[in-house]
Amino acid sequence: MTEKQTGKALVTGANRGLGKAIALELATRGFDVIAGVRDPASAVQLLEESRTLKGKIEVEALDVAALGDYRPPEDLQLLVNNAGYRGPYLPIEEAALDEWRKTFETNFFGVIDLTRRAIPALRNAGAGIICNIGSLGAYTPLPFYSIYRASKAAIAALSEGLRIELAPFGIRVIEIPIGGVDTDMLRSSIAHRPPDAIAYELYRPMAQAQAAMSESARVNALAPEIAARNVVDEIFRVGPLRRACDPNAVKGLEYIDSTTEEERMQAMLERFGVKAG
Repeated sequence: MTEKQTGKALVTGANRGLGKAIALELATRGFDVIAGVRDPASAVQLLEESRTLKGKIEVEALDVAALGDYRPPEDLQLLVNNAGYRGPYLPIEEAALDEWRKTFETNFFGVIDLTRRAIPALRNAGAGIICNIGSLGAYTPLPFYSIYRASKAAIAALSEGLRIELAPFGIRVIEIPIGGVDTDMLRSSIAHRPPDAIAYELYRPMAQAQAAMSESARVNALAPEIAARNVVDEIFRVGPLRRACDPNAVKGLEYIDSTTEEERMQAMLERFGVKAG
């Protein structure tokens, strides 16, 4: 697969943002891409931009949280699990269980369901690849971020298990934790606005402090097209499970590798003015 950078790829959440950019980058390099989207009408621009590319892009209705009887193509060589959902930034005690369930249905259970269906085809390819788009937040203790963070931490654990289980079949697994890519999701995140927890008096001081801390994610955000190029480069590079595709993730993973979990926790408590204990 690393020698022959063409074939059939499936990219979820491909109608906008990073998913769209990854689909276009793969098609630019000669891949035939199935762009999985919840609403095919939302992918008109994707199809328009792909008309002159080396590979073809085919849009397919695909809701990862409700796959029904969907089966990936038998000649699939690359699966990019990109589709994701992030709801409000709430204190844990104020977040309804339905919000947890909604997040995990897309970010975790949907990834599991699609991946397990894709494995037979990837195994038959002899050198298939699974690329899970994660989040640097999975490794960073932050208040009001626990729902999304937990779903991405689960993806990190899933990626580790898949890498070991599928290695005998020649299937490579990589996880790319995003630290800052200029997408609609980032523009609606705490990088651009205070967390929803600010509406709760008891949590307001911490929410205000968090809003002040989030500027770097906005300032250092990478354009989706550049991030996608980096992602696809990593897909074809044999290396570690976890790779960075943007400056925030590079810096963040370096920090994570050089500190312990408790050191990071204590540092975060101090940043919020909470007495470490």
